[in-house]
Amino acid sequence: MSFMTVDAAGQAAPSRYTFDTDILMLRNSIDPGFRHHYDDWTQYAPAAVMVGLKTCGYKGRSTWGRMLVSDAFSVAAMAAMVNGVKYSVQRLRPDESAYNSFPSGHTATAFMTATMLHKEYEGRSPWFSIGGYTLATLTGVSRVLNNRHWLTDVMAGAAIGIGSVHLGYFITDKIFKDRQLNPAYEVPELCYDSSVKHYVAELMFGRRFVIGAEGRKAMGALPLRGSLAGVQVEIPMIPGVGVCARGTASGMIYNGGICSDLYTASAGAYWNLHFARILEFQAKAMAGWARMHQASGADLSGGISLSLITDNNFKIKAFGEFDSVSLSNQEPWINTFIAGFSTGFFW
Repeated sequence: MSFMTVDAAGQAAPSRYTFDTDILMLRNSIDPGFRHHYDDWTQYAPAAVMVGLKTCGYKGRSTWGRMLVSDAFSVAAMAAMVNGVKYSVQRLRPDESAYNSFPSGHTATAFMTATMLHKEYEGRSPWFSIGGYTLATLTGVSRVLNNRHWLTDVMAGAAIGIGSVHLGYFITDKIFKDRQLNPAYEVPELCYDSSVKHYVAELMFGRRFVIGAEGRKAMGALPLRGSLAGVQVEIPMIPGVGVCARGTASGMIYNGGICSDLYTASAGAYWNLHFARILEFQAKAMAGWARMHQASGADLSGGISLSLITDNNFKIKAFGEFDSVSLSNQEPWINTFIAGFSTGFFW
């Protein structure tokens, strides 16, 4: 069944609304004609870097033989999971071209090759891992921008790509044990040191829920809800305390399915509390600028989050925030609750 219908104005609109369709409407309102094919190549870029480093004699975790066996198991696991799910679920792509949308194969491949690079060279420099996962994230975001996948397709593809490499290396480690490992290479243990300053960059997604004003929402004077996508950076002043800045774009959905873009740019302060070795609580408050409907005004927000530290340079965060926007042609303020997640790296 199609997620899309055509409204009275002849514009494509979702027949039912989910987080995926809200993200799609945000994409369509910003650049509906986005069509670029660099994601066909960026999915393989981390693997090309890994092979190039190995060819140049830059030693990583494994010998050529052990690395290729690990990679073969990883590719087999990824291909089996992606294709098995694709042709079992048979989800329609957002561009309605085929029933094989879930999960994203490009994203699975990109995160698989990034994790291969991470596994082989994380002990040499964290920037190999950061660069690889940045390219993988670019690939996943491009699949949504190209209207080839829903956001949840991309999220599932990323999980499959990462998981397949961990499975492939686990099997290879059981077979080879300590043979064909570089004796000078040390795999860094997970050790998040909260006593030092960490810089953070994050990609965030979420959903806005407009609070109250039911009458104004029903009349179309205020939006019902909205999607959110953005980037955030954190700059520490002392360990656990610092300043942060972010920019977001939200597709605000009105009664009747009309979508209007809301842009915000804000800055503020945060406080972190690290506990249980791999968990981190954060509270923050921010203020800045917002624009929607050719009008601009103030944006005030505050919230909390909980992060899971998955590796020495990566974290996954779930967050909830109260955000209030005042626009020159809106009365009163638009009060929203934002629930979402982010993925990021720190150094």
